[in-house]
Amino acid sequence: MKFRIACDDLSQMLGRLQGFLRERNTLSPILSNVHLLVDEGGVLHLSATDTEISFHGTLAVKDQAPGAITVDGKRLFSMVKQLPAEEVQVSADAQHNLTLRSGRSQMALLGLDAAEYPEQPSADGAAFFGVKGGALAELFDRTLFSASADDKRPNLNGVFLFGQGDGVLSAVSTDGHRLTQAFRQVNLDGQTVDPFPGQIVPRKAVSELKRLLVPYPEVQLAIQTQSPQSLIARTTDFTVFIRLLAEKFPPYEAVIPRSNDHVYMIERQPLLNALKRMNLMRDDQEKLHGVSLEFTGGELLLESSNANLGQVEDRLELLEGSADHEMKVAFCVQYMIELLSTMKGDKARLCLASSERTAGIFRDPEWERDLFVVMPRRL
Repeated sequence: MKFRIACDDLSQMLGRLQGFLRERNTLSPILSNVHLLVDEGGVLHLSATDTEISFHGTLAVKDQAPGAITVDGKRLFSMVKQLPAEEVQVSADAQHNLTLRSGRSQMALLGLDAAEYPEQPSADGAAFFGVKGGALAELFDRTLFSASADDKRPNLNGVFLFGQGDGVLSAVSTDGHRLTQAFRQVNLDGQTVDPFPGQIVPRKAVSELKRLLVPYPEVQLAIQTQSPQSLIARTTDFTVFIRLLAEKFPPYEAVIPRSNDHVYMIERQPLLNALKRMNLMRDDQEKLHGVSLEFTGGELLLESSNANLGQVEDRLELLEGSADHEMKVAFCVQYMIELLSTMKGDKARLCLASSERTAGIFRDPEWERDLFVVMPRRL
């Protein structure tokens, strides 16, 4: 196998697939490798997989000779980034040695037989529909932070994605203490996105998709319902295959409060900055530090304390809210920091109930339908 290609093009594609490589271990070292295949038509195929998510990208090459090899994906990426010239000539011999020649530099990397690499998934027969890549990436970015990382609750280890109809997709995530739901109009001009039942996209896959899809105005999606169920995302440069979680997402609508009629508007960035000061009272052993919020006289009083560290107080002016209705609630400060950091607008709307035991709803006026639900803490 041999080919010639621009270093920047090869480096960019290798950078895209880094998240699909498994960390090197002695049980399955080949899963930390990238599979390189040059076909007769002058196309380089690059594949990476950890068996749950897979990546397949293509690049046009010159001066090619067909063949295949698999080598350490992270090491190859690092080597290509350090090459001195604009182009690199890549070749592999029968002993599975990969050689890179660029300018006056030469590097070699020991590989493995491509025949040992896992079989690649296929999109043959998949029914694709087009969506806006940026909108889909934003939908995932909006919800990933509140997905659970607890392996003991596999049905919460991802984002619940479903088609509502009229070109709208919705994504929901929860870890049992908070919940996020976002909506985006994703259909392309002149095209439709039919409703489809919810599927749980794993956390790792969501993280990779929201990183990869931003530059692409159009992305093709397909959902394969045969076992194992999978989601396929395809751009002009690469295809991602995702094994969906075979779990049942909880009835999330039941935990969204319906009677939060005390509404307060506040500037988002000053509130976020104040919460970061509140978080200084969290010690290293404390996972969920609380902050109290007291609404009184057109102001918001924030207070955070720690018996071993001290106390922080802050006052912020309310932009909207009933000045004659006083109430006090408490939430996890880290949860509030994360949701406010995810919002993009200048303001944040807090919707609270009369009971301090009812979950609070936070909304972003820039995206009014999106909601962030946070369970309260005891005062």
